[in-house]
Amino acid sequence: MMAMVLEKVVPFGRSLDEYQKMFNLTVIDLAKPILGVGDGPASLNAEGTKRGYAITSIDPIFNRSNFP
Repeated sequence: MMAMVLEKVVPFGRSLDEYQKMFNLTVIDLAKPILGVGDGPASLNAEGTKRGYAITSIDPIFNRSNFP
């Protein structure tokens, strides 16, 4: 099996508002713990945390071993 190699990756992210629209999130949904997987530089966590939501984000692109 051959691994896909990307020479250049341009990460992009979405806002909390975009996530609400994409997933039709209600106030009840946002009151529950949320896990953002592979959400890269999305502002979902920053915006949601600021509003008191319990959001955890994980993304392998930000693995500490990738940075000097």
